[in-house]
Amino acid sequence: MKKKLVGILGAAVIFGGILAGCGTEVEDASGDSSNKTEQTESKSTESAKDKVYKVGDTVKVDGLKITLTKAEFTAPNEYTEATNGKVLTVEVATENDGDAKSFIDNTDFNLYDKDGNQMESYYGYDEIAISGDVNKGKKLNGKLFFDVPEQDSYEIIYTPTFSMDDTEITFEVTPQ
Repeated sequence: MKKKLVGILGAAVIFGGILAGCGTEVEDASGDSSNKTEQTESKSTESAKDKVYKVGDTVKVDGLKITLTKAEFTAPNEYTEATNGKVLTVEVATENDGDAKSFIDNTDFNLYDKDGNQMESYYGYDEIAISGDVNKGKKLNGKLFFDVPEQDSYEIIYTPTFSMDDTEITFEVTPQ
């Protein structure tokens, strides 16, 4: 029994060491490929991960290109009130040019107002927010919905679900 337990613990330590060596690859895919960098905890230089992107910019995280294509206020559903008064709808386009399928979900995105307050998702529409696997060479488009007070701009932070480190990509969103 002890040998089996030691074997399992040893395998877990080895597997953990392998994962610790993995980093999340982040690339500014908006046309300037000079910002490509392998993210590890030991790097402190400015990188694509540290840049603030805007609507229309494309960022590539582990082979998945992500573009926020449009942000606008939309009317809430007549039966589901927007607690803060407005619904911010953000259109998202993804394309997987990596070697394996990638997962993206609306819960990977957090929206903050100008004071740094996190805004809640809005679930009043019949349309479901973006969520799914994106197979190699394929695309997935969808939307994000947030219950917000009206402001000139917001900040969206994208944190990949299956990232091996603390990768966060920041977008500044100005509704049209």
